[in-house]
Amino acid sequence: MRNQRGKGAARTDWLGRNVRAAFFGALIFGLIAQGMGLLNKFSWHDDIFSLFLTGETITSGRWMLHVLGSLEILIFGDGHYSLPLMNGLFSLLCIAFSAGLIAGLLKIRTPFLCALVGAMMAAFPTVTALFGFMFTVPYYMLALAMITAGACLICGSERWEGKVAGVVLAGCSVGIYQAFLPVFLSVILIYDIRMLTAEDEKLSVLAGRILVQGLCVLGSMAFYAGCSHLFLALTDSKLSPYMGINEAGSLPLQTYLERVGRAYREFFQPSRNTIWDMVPQHSYYAYLLMIFAEAVLGAVRIGKTWKKSRGRALLAAVLLALVPLGCHFIFVMSEEVHSLMGYGQVMHVVLLAWLTDTLDIRPHLVRRISAAALTALIGMTCVMYARYDNQCYLKTQFQQQEAISWYTTLVTRIKSAEGYRDELPVAWLNEGENTDLSLYNMDEFNFLYMSGYDADIQDYVNNWAWEAFLKRWCGFGPSKVYVTDSLEKLPEVQDMPHYPEDGSIRVIQDTVVVKF
Repeated sequence: MRNQRGKGAARTDWLGRNVRAAFFGALIFGLIAQGMGLLNKFSWHDDIFSLFLTGETITSGRWMLHVLGSLEILIFGDGHYSLPLMNGLFSLLCIAFSAGLIAGLLKIRTPFLCALVGAMMAAFPTVTALFGFMFTVPYYMLALAMITAGACLICGSERWEGKVAGVVLAGCSVGIYQAFLPVFLSVILIYDIRMLTAEDEKLSVLAGRILVQGLCVLGSMAFYAGCSHLFLALTDSKLSPYMGINEAGSLPLQTYLERVGRAYREFFQPSRNTIWDMVPQHSYYAYLLMIFAEAVLGAVRIGKTWKKSRGRALLAAVLLALVPLGCHFIFVMSEEVHSLMGYGQVMHVVLLAWLTDTLDIRPHLVRRISAAALTALIGMTCVMYARYDNQCYLKTQFQQQEAISWYTTLVTRIKSAEGYRDELPVAWLNEGENTDLSLYNMDEFNFLYMSGYDADIQDYVNNWAWEAFLKRWCGFGPSKVYVTDSLEKLPEVQDMPHYPEDGSIRVIQDTVVVKF
């Protein structure tokens, strides 16, 4: 694969120093940011329930995830496993691969900036959120590598076979996880801005390449949609309403225009203290500084291009204005957005890294100071994110242990109930309504709003997957009696207090009744 052969354009060295710096920057800094997730087993919510599953596939439009899951069983001969070390390391390798491709495609020359691109892609909060779903994260990160490779082929290949391969890769990636589509769009947008402002070919030639790329993007979406319909037909299934996947492309134009407006608002005024918060704590101020720097440096670069070609400068300005929409295209795709879907926002940092690398202002001392300051800003943001990631893991470690202790006490009290026998089934009354006031919530972690790490200890004992947690972390899996009206209306059940009060666990009619 190579870049287009414009005047002065050079072949991309895919094993060059900049590519290697981005790759190892992601790998090394990824261990700092995500190491706790690799070396510990954190499992609750979806992960504890799907410990041996891949998650929803065909009915969520993720037909390629179904293919990969079947391929894993075919290769290894067993089922799926949520393996923190293997799945996590594979995921970091996919991120590192993607970072190297992006650094090579954009020809970022400064090795340290390339390393920071990799570090940012590995430390970005969405990665930590996804690591909370370790059962499926390796597939998702493979999707990131595939869609990045697809973008590089579409942009950098001179042969139609390469572009077709890019279309297929991107379509298959969306068939694993749709939320990486903003990365795909952003990589292409930034590459085109680089092409318009760095190469000397005629506007008509460059515009033709951009048009071909646009057609490839549409082709990849058509390939994805066609395969999705095919798998639905083969399995006699329908798309689920989850996150509005069954309504994609069918909503009124006004709805999509409103979502476009929301995407731009979120880019310039990001939400705080929500499960979408991608700029936690003081990284918010670093984010605002980076956005300001991108606007200034982008304007400077377009101004220099204006002196050479007004047409190229105008087209570059239009594409630069579309970058916020590309980064936040997830808001166009879905009404409900959370941390697991926010990875596209990392691409604005990639844009800043490229603009910093190509900064061309006079005098020379001002350029060096400006470049050093912006590099330090990106580096400090990486450190902020890595620290935040580790705080999320620390919170999970404490809460998981507290929940295990709480459930262990519950099991002990069940087995200590008068008349308890090992073969008796258990009836759980008022599931999800436990209000144990003795549970300790660490307020010091209340600022963590990221999806998967925003829960408190009450969420652990009342989560929809609490029973799977009890079975797999505490080894207690008795047969279950489904609660009926006749059982609940028994006088002795009506008189029972709520757990953890004395008498809230009783053996009634050869059934252990636990009243939460």
